[in-house]
Amino acid sequence: MSDFGRRIRPHKTSHQDGGSDEISVEGLAGDLFATQEPDAHGMGGLKHIASLLSLVNSKITDANLDDKNDPRTPSAHKTSHQSGGADALACTGLVGRVNYVNRGDPATYDKAVGDFTTDQTWRDLDLSLIVPAGATVVHVKVSLQATTVGDVFILRAKGHNNAVNALGGDCQVANIHFYCFGFVPLDANRVVQYYGTTTTFTTISLLVQGWFI
Repeated sequence: MSDFGRRIRPHKTSHQDGGSDEISVEGLAGDLFATQEPDAHGMGGLKHIASLLSLVNSKITDANLDDKNDPRTPSAHKTSHQSGGADALACTGLVGRVNYVNRGDPATYDKAVGDFTTDQTWRDLDLSLIVPAGATVVHVKVSLQATTVGDVFILRAKGHNNAVNALGGDCQVANIHFYCFGFVPLDANRVVQYYGTTTTFTTISLLVQGWFI
């Protein structure tokens, strides 16, 4: 038989899978005629042959999704952003409403007359042991009593130069308690300033009732 006759003899099986002259599709241009099933391939160390998005989603969760080596927290994670959580949010720098925190039910005042120096000089009052970091305004109650009429006690934001935008009270009757309530801005260290006239007060009691944060 001639060489031509040998070349046209049916020999497709030699080019099929397992044949002696098996053809590979590597290097061939164009699409294969038959629809090809995808091979199982690795994803996160797992093999999947999912044909539906829902099946792919079953392989990927917030717990195992890693974005540039920064694992995401689970979808339900609000407690991590609440007060005391691992990633607690602060209102500082956020636009919108801030929260008022009620101090609760203290049994005594926070400061007494002996904690104040009244010499007509503005002095610092550190409230950082009472008010938490991040608070911007403190809500206070002050009780005043003096043996003479007209004695004044004032609270203001540290850094202010005037006593107009301030919280204060004066003793209008001798030996009678007078109360004042209001809000005073805090600095970053939770410090405010106070001022008292030179008379000896019988009572200066200050209570922190709450704060804005």
